[in-house]
Amino acid sequence: MTAVDDGPYPVDATGHRLIEAVGRAAAVVARLHGGYPQGGSRCDVSMAHILRGPDAPIVCTNPGARPPTPVIVVIDPPAAAPLALTPDNAQDTPIDLSGLDEISWATLRHAHGSAQDIPDLLRELADPFGDWDETLDELFGDDLLHQGSCYSATAPALPFLARMVVSGALPAEQRLDLYVWLLVAVDRWADGLLADADRAAAEGRVPQPDGWSSDVRLAVDEQLPALLDRWESEPPAVRFALACLAALFPHHGRQIGGQITGMAHEFDGTQPGAYLQLAAALVHTRDDQALAAATDIVAWDESHDPGWLDATNVAVAVKVGHVLAEGALRALSNTK
Repeated sequence: MTAVDDGPYPVDATGHRLIEAVGRAAAVVARLHGGYPQGGSRCDVSMAHILRGPDAPIVCTNPGARPPTPVIVVIDPPAAAPLALTPDNAQDTPIDLSGLDEISWATLRHAHGSAQDIPDLLRELADPFGDWDETLDELFGDDLLHQGSCYSATAPALPFLARMVVSGALPAEQRLDLYVWLLVAVDRWADGLLADADRAAAEGRVPQPDGWSSDVRLAVDEQLPALLDRWESEPPAVRFALACLAALFPHHGRQIGGQITGMAHEFDGTQPGAYLQLAAALVHTRDDQALAAATDIVAWDESHDPGWLDATNVAVAVKVGHVLAEGALRALSNTK
């Protein structure tokens, strides 16, 4: 079934949000009848027949009964605030990659086939004289997390990233890069659950995460305690990333719960501060506060999908954790 709404809508941020709100309202109707939303298109209403095809004409029923247009409130975002990468306490010390060759990489897969090239890429990443950006992009952007998917080789590679961070041998900017990829990796689990939520509800089952993302989440979970021990030695930008990562694992993250709350107060009234407040609520398992913080964020950061917070049969912590992980990456783009 295709639902058509001919608007019109304002050509601005409010109009953009209004279109999304109408789409969510249509999704509610679909759910009431055992259906679920599946994509959508924005085009002139005269093109609607193309979406349905020549053998499925659009039938207008119950004209004049259009539901009220949802009320949209778009608020101004908090001030942006830079996150410092100094002071940096990198040391000239070796990085332990022992056990790398004991993994049967040739039996594992990444986006482009056999993962037998992963050990060499990890060694190149640990080489202070190597091409960091190119190697990191090939390792994760091309292979292990290509287009947001996880593979059988993704989880086994992550402990070696944690070792690189914990060694203290990498400069703060590179440590931050690794935290970002760990955050991207662990969020694939929540992203899959949210993407499957509506269809799962229509089919009478619980949402399922994407393949291998549960293994990836477990791998990060196991490495997190060692990463949290570095809190005091990290500069603000890296602490911000670590706070967001810790918030997704409250059973570990409460170890630095007080520090996250303190950092949230320090950045109060700013965009990083809003995400830190969400992280603090999550790490202290205060779902009501976390949902309120995430709702406020979604109201001013239009890059978030408000539908995430409406997902069926998905825990509040998962929904708002996805908002945190997605938003943290943008907040980290403003480092100095």
